[in-house]
Amino acid sequence: MKGATVGKGAQSKRIANKVDRQLTVQAQNALAKSAREWLAESQSPVRIGLVLSGGGLRGASHVGVLQQLVEHDIPIDVIVGSSAGAIITAYYAAVGLTLSELVRDAENFKGRHLLAHCLNVRLRGRMFRTLSKLSGLIPERLAQLDSATFDRLHHSVRGIGVACHDVVSGRPCYFATGADYGLRLSDAVRASASIPFLFPPIPVKRPSDGTSLLLTDGGISDGLPVAFARRAPLAATHLIVSDCRWVAGYRPAGDGRTVYIRPKLPSTGTLWAPASTLVSAVREGRRAVTGEALQTIHGWTACLAT
Repeated sequence: MKGATVGKGAQSKRIANKVDRQLTVQAQNALAKSAREWLAESQSPVRIGLVLSGGGLRGASHVGVLQQLVEHDIPIDVIVGSSAGAIITAYYAAVGLTLSELVRDAENFKGRHLLAHCLNVRLRGRMFRTLSKLSGLIPERLAQLDSATFDRLHHSVRGIGVACHDVVSGRPCYFATGADYGLRLSDAVRASASIPFLFPPIPVKRPSDGTSLLLTDGGISDGLPVAFARRAPLAATHLIVSDCRWVAGYRPAGDGRTVYIRPKLPSTGTLWAPASTLVSAVREGRRAVTGEALQTIHGWTACLAT
């Protein structure tokens, strides 16, 4: 009798777990549909987009920019990124890391972690166990990225975009919420952050039409994807542009709908930085968001409160 009771209890638990999983999938699908529908149907006169440039390790400054925007209650509807900017975009908006977690990652990250991970990729996992231990937080974060998507987003972000470079065509390739062409977010982000000569390009086949692509560092052809953020489906009407590239090059034209932010990072290189410099880069990102910039951005959102 007791065994039968235990058996029924175990069966009930399995059924409950199955129902929970089904409800979770349904909730995730509803969120994904909601993100795509909002991008397609929202009639708001203001859709604020945040553009995060490439820049290697200098990309830590994007976290400081985000901190300031969030602390000053700036609503961020859309985030797009290239290379280092794609990493911050994905981990904040798609994985759902908090800003505190991103800052902690900057504190704990070491250049040797990147080199160990690079060797792991080049050896195709033949020394996976050993090299993973030497790669710091990278393996854990990559595992989290594998389950993230373009559609299930966090922190009230409605859409994201990733810029890559296609070696075959020699042109940029863009993937976004509502226009991911069936490509996994993790593949797009890994490709966008594949620093040439360190990481090999990533071959993918676009599921939507079967096109073969060889994707690599988005910074090669579009390190500051401003036009991408303005185009459908993301269609940002107003842009905050965080530019941490070593050489700025192209800058968006100054107008009332664009705020350009350029942190000062004299001691932070793209692939090398002294100890504690990434934390300093976060601070410089915060400092670069001036009172004048915040005043302009708040002016954009004033009409939404009326």
